Amino acid sequence: MKIEELKNRNFAEDMLGRTLSKIYKIGPVKSTDYEILSYISIFHPDLIEQHIDDINLYLGLFYKEIITPKSLQGCIQKMFLECIAEHFGKAYTPVQTSILNNSEEKRIFSFSAPTSTGKSHVLFSIIENSDRDVVVIVPSRALINEYYLRLCEEIHDKSINILTFVDKINTAKCRRSIFVLTPERCKDLFRLKDQFSIDVILFDEAQLTDEKGKRGLYFDAIVRRCNRELPDSKIIFAHPFVTNPEAQISKNLLPTEQSISKVYDQRNVGQIFVCEKPDGSFSYFGSDTNVFSVKQVACNYDPIESCIKDNGSVLFYVSKNSIITNAYLNAFSKYIMLCSEIEDPELIEIIEELSDFTGGGTVAYMNYYSQMLALLKRGIVIHHGSLPLRARMLVEKFTRKHFCRICFATSTLEQGINMPFDIVYIDRLESQKYLAVKNLIGRAGRSSKDRKIDYGTVIIASTKVAKLRKLLTQTITLNMQSQFDDNERLDDDYNDFKDAILHETFSDQFNLTQNQIIKLSDNALNEILRCILDKFFNHIDEKGNINLSKEDRKIVVNSFHQFYSNYLGRELQLGEKAILTTAFYIMIWRIQGRTFSTICHSRYAFLSRESERSKLDRLGQSTDQILARFTQKYAELPNNNLCSPISLFPRGLKAKDVDYDIITYDTYDYLDKLIGLYLSDIFYAAFIKYNERYPDDRAIKMANLIKYGTYNTKYIWMLRYGMSFEDIELLKDYIESIDERGIVVTQEFANLPQKVKGCIDRFI
Repeated sequence: MKIEELKNRNFAEDMLGRTLSKIYKIGPVKSTDYEILSYISIFHPDLIEQHIDDINLYLGLFYKEIITPKSLQGCIQKMFLECIAEHFGKAYTPVQTSILNNSEEKRIFSFSAPTSTGKSHVLFSIIENSDRDVVVIVPSRALINEYYLRLCEEIHDKSINILTFVDKINTAKCRRSIFVLTPERCKDLFRLKDQFSIDVILFDEAQLTDEKGKRGLYFDAIVRRCNRELPDSKIIFAHPFVTNPEAQISKNLLPTEQSISKVYDQRNVGQIFVCEKPDGSFSYFGSDTNVFSVKQVACNYDPIESCIKDNGSVLFYVSKNSIITNAYLNAFSKYIMLCSEIEDPELIEIIEELSDFTGGGTVAYMNYYSQMLALLKRGIVIHHGSLPLRARMLVEKFTRKHFCRICFATSTLEQGINMPFDIVYIDRLESQKYLAVKNLIGRAGRSSKDRKIDYGTVIIASTKVAKLRKLLTQTITLNMQSQFDDNERLDDDYNDFKDAILHETFSDQFNLTQNQIIKLSDNALNEILRCILDKFFNHIDEKGNINLSKEDRKIVVNSFHQFYSNYLGRELQLGEKAILTTAFYIMIWRIQGRTFSTICHSRYAFLSRESERSKLDRLGQSTDQILARFTQKYAELPNNNLCSPISLFPRGLKAKDVDYDIITYDTYDYLDKLIGLYLSDIFYAAFIKYNERYPDDRAIKMANLIKYGTYNTKYIWMLRYGMSFEDIELLKDYIESIDERGIVVTQEFANLPQKVKGCIDRFI
């Protein structure tokens, strides 16, 4: 069959009958069947409209509005719909019903389903309807945000704690807790397991088990520990597009008699495929040449332009480098120009909240100008892994509110973030990332309750059509063997981590191996740590402000260098020293209670030589001769290949051209990825161990400064309740008391704007 033939009404009518007959017999398991229905809905919308109720019933889309089926099969499916609705109280699809039934049948259930099957709706139902505590484990902090926001929106019962960390808080009111965690945040789950009654442990996007290195290893470790230490808890694994979900059971040595697995191929949304020619024209092409042949059909309009003009949304999948260098602005300027500013109070409120958090402004050619914020005013979103989590949360809220016309995103959208688009334009196609491509394609098309065929459009360069077709036909299988059971030895850090997990010597208290803790207990560190304590606490005032002289700062920085060098057991490379130095200054600002925006402002003022430029501006003189200062770009530690420092900005950049957005991305990477997820564990353990050898209250204070950014007891409790430093600054005077039992606020708290008090609304 050729797509061209579907333009013929008689042929289309015949194909509609054949396709529906096939779907009725085997279900909507072939993506090409949905593709055929989507093309018929484009070429002959009236034909689809005549049979829409039967089509939706055949497809099992029982959540859609159904009026009157016209076929016997449609009537049978409607009876099926009514039985499900009566039993569950909701119009679940057959797949959703099966997921619910299988999750009840056995203690361990591992399943796979395409992106558009509505599995998240079922998983949220399981979470909401549980009578005891629930743990949700996801691969990324971006997914933590999505789960947290949606759970807060759907669960209004304030006696249920919804937390993105494991802690025993709000005990006076809380009857159960829902924890949304990454594997790295699970350490406290086992430390505090006796204080909770865990009913369900849900591993969403569980294909993380196949990630090479420490993350995949850590994921399997969490699975095994959950099975071993929480034997009465139900375990559910959810994956997209994986053909062997049973691998989770075998590779992690889970009891087969208590386990069940299932592959679901059904989907709720279809996709059609379009290629862009070098001359800028577009053509439809079939995803499978065995069904559609290789012949393409001209698309006599620009689908992207049409979508934007019709208030639709387009995702451009681009590289992070193209975002950082602003290359995407030139590549897609035609479509950016179509987006005029949106006048909507809710949109403006989100942008203002983002501006308060990042410190960026929207006035071009002014200090702190943020192109990211300016583009949001036109409904254009930027989304990548270095976007601060709070900013990412607001950007995703912006998209869910349907303000987004265009989204330029990197692979952060691969991991199941629920941001659907009418069109997905794949600008970069990585041939080895089969699952990533299928997940991205799954972003095309929105599932709706409307009486229509739901489909999305995937667009790719004509030169990449063959590669995309090949990727679409590739099966995705999980490795049947865990990294624990292979003999691969990567580096000393990985090997030490693997041995600690295997021999159950990994420390939940410090999130480190015993070998690492032994290194941090070395007496050779005593003088270095004492020097840091002396310098810090001899120059700290009652408010926690640290006023180190230039000379003392050098001493403290050198002490941190010596400490980290001793910990690694080798000399540091110059690039590593530069990263540690930058991290130290950012950590000092954090300890001083500076918000994210003020830290970014301080870095921008220094790098862009703001005061020097301001003096010349006041004199009416040019600032073109003033060049940007150097700062070390974020990179992971340790890295023995960083022989020399790497500048965040290109050499010779004019100071006035320093990009504020790049500073916010780099600052977030330092704060979250380096300080928060790596250095803080090491420094915290070092000072705790030092205090055990030489009791010193300053060491405990220093450990808390590193872990929390403060040693103020009230502020630590506020952080434990999920508040950020930005929240603390706004709310500290309105909280009368706070401890593990709960929060007591002043009468004036009620008068605060909702966006200020919303972060602790559930606890009040």
